[in-house]
Amino acid sequence: MNRIELTLWKWGDILYRMVRRFDYEDRQGKNIFRIRVRHYTGPVIRLPDGKEIHSGDWVGFLHFYNLRLQQMLHGVTSDNRRGVIVLRETQRSLPELVEFLCKHPRGERIKALIGVTLLNRGVEPLGFTVQDVPVTRWFRFKAWYMRLMMLFCHPEGKRRVSQGKRLPLKRVLIPVEDLIRRYGKVPSRAVIDIDKG
Repeated sequence: MNRIELTLWKWGDILYRMVRRFDYEDRQGKNIFRIRVRHYTGPVIRLPDGKEIHSGDWVGFLHFYNLRLQQMLHGVTSDNRRGVIVLRETQRSLPELVEFLCKHPRGERIKALIGVTLLNRGVEPLGFTVQDVPVTRWFRFKAWYMRLMMLFCHPEGKRRVSQGKRLPLKRVLIPVEDLIRRYGKVPSRAVIDIDKG
């Protein structure tokens, strides 16, 4: 990505932030995630422990901070090296998300973090579950948009997009209870009870 493209992306990211209105965004640090806390709308989602997310439940919608991730990966040509960097930054970022959720006014009612992504390989060891997304116009648009982003952002975006059938859009999620158990460093009385509300 050249300097002009990066500058345009930075301006685009400012507009994106204004539209999305993130509840969590580490503007000064290095966290590679952003979160929007909202009511879930859609079909029932079954969590790995058998609990369910229903329309109207509170969830944290998880977004990659793509601009920051691109800056971290700038100049890295090895797929393996990029994978190591993303894994390291994910592991470093997740404890900060626990802290945010525990302090959020609706923290005790947020059931899970949910994201949709084309890049879902290797997330299970981090505690995430991978699921298919519903076949709807919205998710078809989302898949198209994410492939377009990959085309411009990923060092091998053109090759990856040409293999689009091997990059299906997936939902990744982790119950907040599991997130805290794995990545939290908070007193037990501060642990979120996802059964409430």
